[in-house]
Amino acid sequence: MTDKKATITVVGRQLVDGEPDITEISVKGTYRKTDKGYIAEYTDFESLEGSEKTVISVNGETMLMTKFGDVSTEMLFRQGERSNSDYITPFGNITIGIYTKKLESSLDENGGRVSLEYTIDFNSGFAALNELEITVDAINE
Repeated sequence: MTDKKATITVVGRQLVDGEPDITEISVKGTYRKTDKGYIAEYTDFESLEGSEKTVISVNGETMLMTKFGDVSTEMLFRQGERSNSDYITPFGNITIGIYTKKLESSLDENGGRVSLEYTIDFNSGFAALNELEITVDAINE
């Protein structure tokens, strides 16, 4: 399948020390079906030194989120499993642990939604509970 234009909305909720933090972006990007699943790509212009590209690949029961730019990382989400990711920033690199509590996807050729709930830890110490809702609206031309 060739790339389709899409509107990609990402709503993130983070709970740290009992304090909620909510972020939301809605951007234009691309979306396509592959033989293994679905891929959504977008550029986020809120970086320190230019733009950052984010690629979200959903394949059955896994999701891989890769960020390129001043902040780079590759985070793997699989329900009920823990993974480690390197988080590379202009200020230094850290390794984070991700435990995926919930991963649900309703993606099809026209878009859909991915719901994710996970915890992040640094040096095996709990840091934050996160929820992520990704909505993809593919534009059929």
